[in-house]
Amino acid sequence: MSNPHHRRRKSRPGHKGPKPAEGKTPSAPKKAQPPGKRPARGRAPAAKSRWFYDVRQYALLTDDVGNLLILQLPKEYDATAANTWTLPGGKLEPTDEPGEGLLREISEETGLTGVLVGPAGVARWASRNSKKLGIFWRATVPGTKPQLKLSKEHQRAVWISPAEIGDFPFHRPEMLDVVKKLNNTPQ
Repeated sequence: MSNPHHRRRKSRPGHKGPKPAEGKTPSAPKKAQPPGKRPARGRAPAAKSRWFYDVRQYALLTDDVGNLLILQLPKEYDATAANTWTLPGGKLEPTDEPGEGLLREISEETGLTGVLVGPAGVARWASRNSKKLGIFWRATVPGTKPQLKLSKEHQRAVWISPAEIGDFPFHRPEMLDVVKKLNNTPQ
């Protein structure tokens, strides 16, 4: 749909562009740019990663009495993250709908069938290769500390009370901050 306030000038027969201002000579024609390249405009182009976020979803997955499920990353993960803790979840795939992709991740990582309660918060952080945007959801599973079938992505799973959250070193402090804020735990 075109903008009614933006009108295109009609071309005139024999007209080959704007006339040079009086007393000035027309400039030389611009060199053709290779396909895919834009001419420089006096500043460096913005880095591609500047606007790109790797979107992640995580569940604050609780049982019937409010215990929270946390997962321990394996010692083989990487030097900075080995043996630290995280929440169930992961990368939002291009075909995932928000929330639905998280339920798939919960099932893959724990064998549990979660029910989403609603959004819980967001956090941003950077890794070596990209910027991350974490979307956090409240989710529940029936029962008290239900048994689960842990995937190979994690080495341990623990059901904890919200008061114990500070006793576990989380891989991402931003993740821990979201959990503490939601549970009104002192920072």
